[in-house]
Amino acid sequence: MTQIQQIKHRQSIDYWKQVILAQQQSGLKAKEYCRQQDIKYNAFYYWLRKIREEIVEGMPQLKAEQIAETQFAVLSATDVTASVQVRGETASLKLACGPVVLEVTEHTSQDLLRQTLSCVKDVFMHANP
Repeated sequence: MTQIQQIKHRQSIDYWKQVILAQQQSGLKAKEYCRQQDIKYNAFYYWLRKIREEIVEGMPQLKAEQIAETQFAVLSATDVTASVQVRGETASLKLACGPVVLEVTEHTSQDLLRQTLSCVKDVFMHANP
């Protein structure tokens, strides 16, 4: 890909990220949002897939045993609870959904948190097309 093609691709990715974010914030299903905004539904999903691929490419590769241990669950946003706890000078944020708890403290790696939140966002994007 030439430098000009790379710039155009980056601009397209940035534009479609904004479109996808606007769709999520609208509360509308993707099909309805595209219809209202006069956006081609196939183009919306093409760029959604491209953005997801880019996210996956940016993540460190998982070892085979990690992939074998990976499990997925369907979550409902209504089942998620959040709480903030303060212990002395240390604060933590806990997000819970059934038996799954995500706890974030000041010692949580920024890279790990970024990757985790990206995966969570991707799950909710996929659950609300």
